[in-house]
Amino acid sequence: MSLTGNGHVIVGVVDQGTEKVQHYVACIEAAGGRAEVLGWRGGRDPFRDAEAFDAYVLCGGDDIDAAHFREPNHPRVTLDDPRRDAYEIAFCRRAAVLGVPLLAVCRGAQVLNVALGGTLVQHIPDLPGAGRHDGGVRHTLRLAADSHLVRLRGASQESLAVNSYHHQAVGRVAPALRSTAWSEDGCIEAVEGPGPFLVGVQWHPERDGNDGALGADLFGALLDAVRISA
Repeated sequence: MSLTGNGHVIVGVVDQGTEKVQHYVACIEAAGGRAEVLGWRGGRDPFRDAEAFDAYVLCGGDDIDAAHFREPNHPRVTLDDPRRDAYEIAFCRRAAVLGVPLLAVCRGAQVLNVALGGTLVQHIPDLPGAGRHDGGVRHTLRLAADSHLVRLRGASQESLAVNSYHHQAVGRVAPALRSTAWSEDGCIEAVEGPGPFLVGVQWHPERDGNDGALGADLFGALLDAVRISA
């Protein structure tokens, strides 16, 4: 635990390699925390990083190599840097063992699921009856009654809308996780695991377009989990 003397929670933000990481940093700071961007290109040790901060955020980005869940890549994938895949998978496994609070966003939720033994739907439009999930379109969610998400201030099991910028989704859920939110077409939109706060969401809470507490308030919930467990 590295809470500073004035109560700031120190959050490690795994770099997505673009200036978009600053949106996550801004949300953490607005919620009263401090952020340090973890640059995986610099040869950082993911195991040491997973032990160094109070909480963590995994950002969005391009697609993870399907070789990590023993499938060939779909023709429509856009692969991220393999160094990022390797760092984030190792990081997630260690963070899950340690039980540190973690918010995983979009690609981050997918990496979390793969790291812990799950698979992905590699191209949602291939699914019968699938709706749109790309381009920032908003769609409604159904939340599990016993989830972190439904317990957040302002959240309920009623229809809540979120933004959507993805063409992949969680497929088979990892044994250590459970699905806790679904879009109207049945796609898994959130997973959660044991510990004070292990949450992966498919939408982007750092962007506009989310109802209730499913936007930037998620960063506040991450910080609250640290303070409660301190």
